Formats: sequence, structure tokens, C-alpha cells
Amino acid sequence: MQNNNYNNDGNLFRKPARNKRSKNFAFIWSITTIAICILISFVILLAASASNIPVISDISNFVQQKLSNVVGGVRLTPGLPFISRQNILLLGVDSNGDKTDPFKGTRSDTIMVLSVDPYSKSVNAVSIPRDSKVYISDNHGLDKINAAHAYGGPELTMKTIKEMLGINTNHYIAVNYECIKEVVDAVGGIPVKVEKRMRYRDRAGHLNIDLYPGYQTLNAEEAVGYLRYRHDAIGDIGRMQRQQWFVRGIVKKLQSPEIIPKIPQLIQVASKYIRTDMNFYDLTQLALFAKSIDLADVQTATLPGRPSSHGHISYWLLDTEKSQEIIDRLIYRNEIPKKDGELTVSLIYPRGFETQADEMKAVLTQAGYDVICNRPSREPHTEILAHTSYATIAAAKAFRTTLPEFKKAQFILAPNNYLCGESDFTLVISDDMN
Repeated sequence: MQNNNYNNDGNLFRKPARNKRSKNFAFIWSITTIAICILISFVILLAASASNIPVISDISNFVQQKLSNVVGGVRLTPGLPFISRQNILLLGVDSNGDKTDPFKGTRSDTIMVLSVDPYSKSVNAVSIPRDSKVYISDNHGLDKINAAHAYGGPELTMKTIKEMLGINTNHYIAVNYECIKEVVDAVGGIPVKVEKRMRYRDRAGHLNIDLYPGYQTLNAEEAVGYLRYRHDAIGDIGRMQRQQWFVRGIVKKLQSPEIIPKIPQLIQVASKYIRTDMNFYDLTQLALFAKSIDLADVQTATLPGRPSSHGHISYWLLDTEKSQEIIDRLIYRNEIPKKDGELTVSLIYPRGFETQADEMKAVLTQAGYDVICNRPSREPHTEILAHTSYATIAAAKAFRTTLPEFKKAQFILAPNNYLCGESDFTLVISDDMN
């Protein structure tokens, strides 16, 4: 990764690369909206292979025709399977008002590098904040990284990421956000737990959000409002967390038998709103690989930094050292040293759960963990928060085995989100275990 820094007025300047490493790294969970449509494409292929539509085994003409626009111009012939680690650039673009080409001249609202490793059967994802201040490749100068797509599409975005972060991406998949509405309509709504009252109206942006808290099935307009709402204390971070839970809701819905007759309609949506340089064979190989991945084990991070305004433009200034540590761990999969001593744990639980919490603390202590803090709190979801470099996915799997309450808990990388003491992990139990 190129080690860029900023001067006093917030402008980026270049310095020679350094080999410094810090002991801690910062990253947040950010399953973004783009992952929803990518996940849909995988589930469509897998579900079709299990139904009466022969996709994987026969590479049927029906599905190839439906997906011809997705892989436009690329020969749909078998190629090499995923025999090595792949980095795939995922891009989510907003509407440009052009009904003929929904991708032309659009900025990328979501930018994520997906690292797929068939040997360890793992998937990691690094999200790059759209407002990151960078040098756009091919002499486009300083700008937000989301402008790269508008200047030169996925290819220029890939080149900029390689020069900025040192990450070589093998392929790209781009999704237009209109995909979300049509998919939600097609499947008859998505079950989601809305964590609080959400109310916001933007006439110019045609956005009217009016949601009440509680577990419910969101229709297309409600789903878009839920995903786009960011008027809370943690802004975009809160939006990213909501996107993660929306993904879980859509997975739950797509796993139901009632989805099978809707597969042709979902394929039509995918062919309209997804573009990629991967051929059909590569996509099916990726789909088959995705079948072996547990969504709860996907490790995702957002490159850390700080907000900064230069005039009327707001930028995200990347923290180069912490960003490098994230890339080393999630993209290059560097080994993490074991901690000398016990892993520390904090425990958050709903009121009225005190007796069970005491029993859980005793089980954790018996298992060799140091429970440094436990207290009641109203949290919307049961989850495992990882705060330090010692808080690994392997340790999280041990929690799921030791404590039945966390069997389906999401693993979230959240170094700065301490809810109860500075511990390696925080175990959070919600009142409904969703």
C-alpha cells in the first residue's frame, strides 16, 4: 500500500513508503448494499441447480440467455476454476437517470474488495469509504475515490485501488442499486428487525422514511429507506450495520422453498442490474464456492480514517498505517500471534436476563476467559464483537460452541465499539435472540 499522508490543509501528499506496523488495527463491520445483489446472484444459481432449471450441471441455454447482459461481450465458455486466491472488486452505483445505460457516468456509492481463498475456504472483504481522498489514476488528480467509476468505469477504479492500496483485483462485479427494489418486490418483502424509530423525508431525493421499531417484513420502499437511513449518532457506520442485518434477512428469505418459482424473475433482475467481466463458468464456480461459506464467518472491514472538510467538500482521510494492517490481515491473510494470557470478554445482556448472564459468566470463566465487565443494555441483535487483533474468527467459533445463545451470532470486527470495558471481545445478547 502506498503510504500517503495529508498536510495541514487536508491535501494529500506523497511520502516514501515506511514499514511501520502498529499493534492495534481499526476496522468496522460493513456488509454493504452491493453484497445483497451479489449474494442474490449466487443464491439464484445455487437454487436453480437444485430445482428443475439445470444451471450448474448442463449450463443451460435458458440461464445463459438470461445472463447474457451480465457478462456482455464475454464468451460463455468453461475456463479455469478458482484454484487460487482471487480478489474481486464489488461496486455499487446509484441511478444516473439514464434509462438506456444505468452504469454510464455513475459514481460508485459502494467500493469493496472481496478476497476469496478456496484453500482456507474463507471470504474476507475490505470496504473502501466512498469519500476517501485519493489520486485518481490516469492523471485525473485528487478526488474522492468514488469518482473513478464516473471517469473510467470499473477498470479505472481497479487501477486506482492498485496504485493506492497495492491490491491487485482479478475481476469486477458492478451492481446498480435499482436491483434492491426489484428483488424485494420479487420475493415479497424481506424480514428485518428495525432497531429504532426511523423518520426522515427528502423531497429532492424522493426519499420518505417512516419506520417503527420491531421485527417486520419490509416492502421495497421500506427496505430502501432502512438501508439509506443515516440520521443517527454514528451516521454511515449505523447504515452499514443495518445493511449487514438486511443481508441476513434476505438470506433467510432466499432459503425458503417459495423462492424457487421466482428464480426466472430474479435472474431477469440480475441480468438487468449487474455487470461483470467474469464469464458464466467463473460465476458458477464462485457460486459453488459460496455454498460452502457461512455468512457468519465472513470477515469484513472498512478502511479507517477521519472526516475532513475542504471548502464545501467532505472527504475521508485514510489512516494509512491502520489501513495497511487491515489489508495485511484480510487480503494477504498474515498470521496473527497468539495472546500471552487469557482472552478478555465483556458481556452485554437485556434486563431480566441477569440469572442467565451469571451462568454464562461462570461457563466463560471455566473455559479460561477473563470476564472483565458485564452489564444490562438494550441492543437490537445478538452478536460477537471483536475489538483487538487477538479476537479472531476461530475464537468466535469457540464461543458459539461453548454458549448455545451465540450459535448463530454474527462475528463483527469493531475495535472502537467498546460497550462495556476495553476487552478483546464483547458478547451481546438481544432480548429476542435475532
